Amino acid sequence: MSEVIVHNVFFKPPLAIARVGGSPTPLDAFVWDSDTSIHGANRTVIRPEVTLKVLPDASLRPYLPNVIQFRDGDQLRPVAPFFELWAMVERNGGPCLEEPLNLSLLEDLGILLDSVEYTVTVGNRKAQVRARSAACAYIARINAMGNDHERKPLDAYSPHNAGEEPLVFRDQPIRLGQFQVIRPIPRRAMGVDLSTLRVRFTPARGEVYGPPTAIAGPASPLPPGEALQAVTLGGRLHDIVPKLHRTLNPKSPWCGYVMDAFGQEDPQPSDSYDGANVGENRSWGVVDDTCDGIIEVQVAINGFRHVATARVLSSCPDYAPDRRPFNSLADDLSDRDKGRVVIRTDDDLKEVQAEIADLFERVFETSSLMNLDALRDRAIAENMSEAYPVDSPPHIDEKSMTAKDQPYADELAANLFPYPAPPPPPSGPQPTPLPYADLAHFRHGPLCDEDTLLDFLGAYADRVRDLIRPPFGRFAELAGPKRKSKSARRFRDPRDAEDGYHDMRMPPYMRDSDQNSLSITYRQYHALMDLIDRIAAAPPKTALKAAKVRAAAPAAAPGDLTPEDVRKQRIAARARLKREGPITRRVDDFTKRRDER
Repeated sequence: MSEVIVHNVFFKPPLAIARVGGSPTPLDAFVWDSDTSIHGANRTVIRPEVTLKVLPDASLRPYLPNVIQFRDGDQLRPVAPFFELWAMVERNGGPCLEEPLNLSLLEDLGILLDSVEYTVTVGNRKAQVRARSAACAYIARINAMGNDHERKPLDAYSPHNAGEEPLVFRDQPIRLGQFQVIRPIPRRAMGVDLSTLRVRFTPARGEVYGPPTAIAGPASPLPPGEALQAVTLGGRLHDIVPKLHRTLNPKSPWCGYVMDAFGQEDPQPSDSYDGANVGENRSWGVVDDTCDGIIEVQVAINGFRHVATARVLSSCPDYAPDRRPFNSLADDLSDRDKGRVVIRTDDDLKEVQAEIADLFERVFETSSLMNLDALRDRAIAENMSEAYPVDSPPHIDEKSMTAKDQPYADELAANLFPYPAPPPPPSGPQPTPLPYADLAHFRHGPLCDEDTLLDFLGAYADRVRDLIRPPFGRFAELAGPKRKSKSARRFRDPRDAEDGYHDMRMPPYMRDSDQNSLSITYRQYHALMDLIDRIAAAPPKTALKAAKVRAAAPAAAPGDLTPEDVRKQRIAARARLKREGPITRRVDDFTKRRDER
């Protein structure tokens, strides 16, 4: 009889993001891929992937959808992630390997499904953070055994002490979604092991809730006098909360919250709640059914209790699913856990080139969704509300990204945006309504091609070094003396107010979580700078192109690969990077390091 030892159990994935939607049918699975058609230009597209349908008996049926349908009528389909249970298993004294925790492994261990217990805790604490009262949070918690396959609602209410006013009453909860333990069956289909232990989190519909007073309100921003006039005369009003959902406690501290009040430590942005910028900025007491939380499992094996946790978040629908963020959660994890990239070998160089090329593709995809003109106007207004214009580029006032902002603004930008801007012509061709957005699209489009990007980085190395906004420095870097010149250091200092202002350095006019000017991650920035330094120190352009071809090609005898072979391999590698990484690879790396700890 073989000896089977389980060292630990864990979830795959360790973290997932659900997206709310009113349809009862979850969104089918899809992955990012490259459009390799003759007119596709290798742009990112979405491709259907094997999807798991939950049957009435809670078992699964895999299938491959023909198309991705995002709506059923006027209701969006929610994104409802699955979580699989895996284990680190040692068999007969051999190596410790990852295995799915499935029916076969349970049989080898001599345990049943009722030895598995799940606990789900989800909640929403946004009102608590603002009102500084735990009674303004609302939390749901349920338990389910491994053989309990009923869908369980996650009904949340506000826990509170005696004398406190809860926001959400226990007898009128807010539903934050559903949780279901999937029934494992001894079968394999379409490459999916249906006997693996799985659970599913289905998010809520995307509803809003409020007190009985949350009936109608004016659009923001409106000063106090105009807000009162709008309510009195019945102009510019909209429904705040549907009547059925006006169930919250009007005596809750959340219903009296006012941003920027004395002693208030507002999160940023401080005005992201209903009632902000209207009248006296008093909250209308409105909340929604998004949440985040923890899924925990306990497995009793041979007298030992193994515990694993996964995190789940529910958020708003993705309005551009075929566009990838240039700065993702996976990038933050990689930045935190892996540190700077070090280019030692040709393989390191090849990997960095691929990641930087992927970064610039994602930059283009993000910029194609942005109204850069509106972001610029807002950022300049924020700068001028607390700072004085600077005398030298990069400027933080109306001179930003104009002819006055050279050398950060190149010749094309200087010609398109003289300073001061001339008045529009009274007749004839009118200027484009979004010139900055058009310029960003025009500039970043060609840089999606890896060869063009590498040539650009080599030809304009100094300009790129200046144009990319550095991240805030690590503690070790901040320990030294502050240097005044922005171009003299490759990091920003949070103690220097000027380092938080918005200017045209890339990414331009975008906020980070603290309302400072956004940067790419520390790891991304230094990978890009090190790649530029490597290219700048390389031989002339002809030799550099030959080196790039060698770096892109696998080990082979000279003459085995034609330039067309190399091109096809590069396209295939970029497609793999979209499907399998860097996001998947980084999250898997994070999981392995967590398990090792």
